[in-house]
Amino acid sequence: MKLEEIRHVKVTSEMESALDQLVQGMRVGAGFGAKKLAKAVDIFMDMVQDQDCTIFLTVAGAMVPGGMKHVLIDFLELGVVDVLIATGATLTHDLIEAFGYKHFHGSALADDEALSKEGLNRIYNVLLPNEAYEMLEENIQSVLEQSSRTEFLCSEFLTYLGNQLPERPSILRVAAKKKIPIFCPAIADSILGFQLWMYSQTHPLNIDILGDQKRIIDIAYESKHKGALIIGGGTPKHYVAMAMQVTSKGLNYAIQITMDRPEPGGVSGASLQEAISWKKVDAKAKHVDVICDATIALPIMLGAISYQMKNISRSNKVFPVYK
Repeated sequence: MKLEEIRHVKVTSEMESALDQLVQGMRVGAGFGAKKLAKAVDIFMDMVQDQDCTIFLTVAGAMVPGGMKHVLIDFLELGVVDVLIATGATLTHDLIEAFGYKHFHGSALADDEALSKEGLNRIYNVLLPNEAYEMLEENIQSVLEQSSRTEFLCSEFLTYLGNQLPERPSILRVAAKKKIPIFCPAIADSILGFQLWMYSQTHPLNIDILGDQKRIIDIAYESKHKGALIIGGGTPKHYVAMAMQVTSKGLNYAIQITMDRPEPGGVSGASLQEAISWKKVDAKAKHVDVICDATIALPIMLGAISYQMKNISRSNKVFPVYK
């Protein structure tokens, strides 16, 4: 089967003005979800211009297979993200591409039994060959063998890992380069986590996930104001929300982009208004729930934010590792 690779959406400088104009049009000329997307851009820019605000970006869902790698990288490069919280799957797919493999276009109506026989894994309408996971294993094991350390906070390890990657576009690599802490509270629930466990069966290796709890709580407690762009919910959303709850300092700004519903009671569909009852979001916070596929909303937001950032200077905050 001849496969066409996912090339990833890239918001160019030529697009930024048009996307900003589109968002302005949504702000005054639309209702429903479009108006909420415009409000999300406005709240994000309020976060950026609040010099006391620490900005958290949480990423769940198949954003890299969905073509959002460059969009997420550009958010990091803009200096508008201080802390990154991601699922293990997000980091796994990022690593696969960092080591030279690709995701490919497929079909949601494909014959899955036939795909399995061809060694192809389907993520809705995206495909990933089994060879990508085999290559990931070889590279991760090699990186681990080169380290002189055997004990890391999980966030420390992810920064170390990002610094070892080849010079290809990578979320982990950019976050590490910019000294943005990378948290992955459910790393065991991923192929990356499985590879770490595999290595630990024959080599000394301790990745401390619980130690990161202190680090994220210290960041939340010491930040005067906090804002979050929450993509897709899941564990990353709850990780930042719980840090706010236990410090009794709710988010001052919050944007959620999700397709999930609140009725089943799950965290991914829970409204930000509901989070006020838990003190995860401050009662006076600026917040908005955008019910939209993040692969649609994020590039539009990035274009408008990038355009508005041209006259604003901001660098991401740097947080030390707390022992």
